[in-house]
Amino acid sequence: MNLIYPINFVGHDEWMESGYALDLAQGDVITRDGEVLGTWRVVAYDPNLDTQGGRYEFVADGQERAVLAEAFGVLDSRINRGLALSTLTRAIRDWHETSPS
Repeated sequence: MNLIYPINFVGHDEWMESGYALDLAQGDVITRDGEVLGTWRVVAYDPNLDTQGGRYEFVADGQERAVLAEAFGVLDSRINRGLALSTLTRAIRDWHETSPS
C-alpha cells in the first residue's frame, strides 16, 4: 500500500470512483508510517442526489463514535468535498500529534 500522505484515507478513491456507493463509504485512516489511527466514513448523504451534501467522520481506533467530523454541502463537487476532507485531515493530524502515546 502506497501511504504517501502524513494522513491517508484508505479506500477513499475507490468510493469516489464508484459513484459514492454507500457500501464503500468507509475505510482505514493510516499514517505515512503505517500506524492505524482509526476509520473514516461518509454519512448523511444520498448517492443519487449528488447536489446534496453529507459529512465525513473520523472514528478513532477502539472507539464507536466519531471524534471528529466535517460537513460538505455538495457531494459531487471536488472543491466542496475536498475542502471538507482537507479540514478533517488537518484535524486528525492535530488530534494525533496531541494524543497521549
